[in-house]
Amino acid sequence: MSMSKFSEDIARYRSMGHKGKQLWLDPAVWAITIYRFGNWLYTTNPFILVRIPLKIVYFFAYKFSELVMEMCLDPQATIGGGLYIAHIGGIHINPQAIVGSRCDIAHRVTIGASAMGRKGAPVLGDNVYIGTGATLVGKIKIGNGAKIAANTLVITNVPEGATVMGVPGRIIMRPTKPAPAPISSPAETTDAK
Repeated sequence: MSMSKFSEDIARYRSMGHKGKQLWLDPAVWAITIYRFGNWLYTTNPFILVRIPLKIVYFFAYKFSELVMEMCLDPQATIGGGLYIAHIGGIHINPQAIVGSRCDIAHRVTIGASAMGRKGAPVLGDNVYIGTGATLVGKIKIGNGAKIAANTLVITNVPEGATVMGVPGRIIMRPTKPAPAPISSPAETTDAK
């Protein structure tokens, strides 16, 4: 398990006000723990005498996560540190998906491959928010800081900082660009002296 990413996950939960028993009894934290453990098993591929018993333990933990908590965080998916899942239930992340750091995922979210013959899965940037019931499918890119509203179907790329809503998803708000600094003329600078 990538301990640094898991530490970032726990730090993120603590920053959201989860402490003590509330943190360690949170089913979403357990689902993330199971994912990090499985990802570590599949990426490091430890010595066979260690790997086999650990894979058996992981198999039962993953099945518990899948059947009881309805959380399918595939161990082959790439998920950055600081993941925050507010509520468990109905989350599916495809093995090919890439999720950036410090992302928020609500319940009933699918990040998966398209059923329309297009290969590939979504690539999410950092600090992306995905609302309840959203579906992101196909080989698409979601820019840093993007927000996907609840029950939105996203099948096209989303630029950085944009907010997407609807079926199919449409950009309803773009990030505001900072106003350029006024350029002073040479005459104004000499007058000021």
